[in-house]
Amino acid sequence: MKAACSLPALLFVLTLSAQAAEGPLAGLPSKPGEHLTKIAALGDDSWLHLGSPAADPKWGKARGRSWTAAMPYASDLGVAFLYGEGVHGWWNEKTGRYMDDLWAYDVNAHRWICVYPGADVKNLDLKLDENGFEVTKDGEPIPVAQMVHGYQAVAYDSDRKKFLFMPCPGGYDSILRKRRDTWLKGPDKKPAKPASPWYFDTATGKWERRAVEGGAPRSSFGDVLVYSSTLKQAFFQHANQEVWLYDYAANKWTKKTPRGPAPPWGIDPTACLDTKRDRVVMGGGSYPVAKGPNALWLYDLKTDAWIDPKPSGQPCRGSNSYATNIATMTYDAANDVALLNRHGGEARERGLYIYDPARNAWSGDLKPFPKDLRWQQVNAFYAPELGVHVFHTAGDSRDDGTIWVYRYRRK
Repeated sequence: MKAACSLPALLFVLTLSAQAAEGPLAGLPSKPGEHLTKIAALGDDSWLHLGSPAADPKWGKARGRSWTAAMPYASDLGVAFLYGEGVHGWWNEKTGRYMDDLWAYDVNAHRWICVYPGADVKNLDLKLDENGFEVTKDGEPIPVAQMVHGYQAVAYDSDRKKFLFMPCPGGYDSILRKRRDTWLKGPDKKPAKPASPWYFDTATGKWERRAVEGGAPRSSFGDVLVYSSTLKQAFFQHANQEVWLYDYAANKWTKKTPRGPAPPWGIDPTACLDTKRDRVVMGGGSYPVAKGPNALWLYDLKTDAWIDPKPSGQPCRGSNSYATNIATMTYDAANDVALLNRHGGEARERGLYIYDPARNAWSGDLKPFPKDLRWQQVNAFYAPELGVHVFHTAGDSRDDGTIWVYRYRRK
């Protein structure tokens, strides 16, 4: 993939014919805005503050999400998805919607699109289908309070044009709980069958979840989900103990038995996909935090093996803690590096750190943040067409978010 291009060529890339046929994402990518010219002009190791994105005309602005490091990016649509609760059990009293809403940040237009507004807390009325899944009266599945935080358990299937996540149910509002109990504990209660990940189809604008044969993994706090376009399957790691692959075409989970040393933390690492080597890069997890000189691990999708790379250097001034509430990790395809943004925790440990897989080394220089950048809850993605890393920072469950853009190096 080419790292950067001239502005006319860039605008051509970002104005490809619309891919989404129905629903809130129809007509994308959007017409490029003037802010793209500013992004194109960014030099090496440079920041740009884009300010607050324009609101969705009906549902307003996306809110800050704690413990949600990743915003899966869809190059074909020019949007990055934001999903997962912030404050546990929070719902918007103005809209009456629970915070299981799905949003898309439109890079071209610097605006929010509400993809799915969330469960209607006071009026929700569902039933259980033959698989034991919650569905509407018309049989449409919707994910009610399925994601207490996003962690790294969200992804984008670039082959099928679908956002996907693995659930992590947590506590939810008492009003919503009372309504759900009418069908979850009623006379028609059915045990849920083993299931695929949750999918949102960007073409139809509908949610999807399928019963699977042969079993499925458990999912919970701090899991990792990554989609590999090489394998055309989703990699899933649960609780640092299990590795599974999901094949959408076959509608089947396969449990793996990786060779090599397992990661040394408990749960909740930051992660990204090294698309050049088809390796999942992850590290800095919690409960417990890794001991020893290294908290960066690799999973090789081609060989089904864990790798302790033993890189030279260390990020975060030697700290092994860079989990999803204090850090993000994004892969820079143009420069073939992983960028770790340690925005929280001890002040002396904050900054940008670069892992170079070709040299198997952390950069020796901490890259400080701009003086006027005030991190809150941070969600991140890399936009390959622009060659930049994009960060959304907002208060937890608050709609005061702004967008910052960073370029590591221009190719």
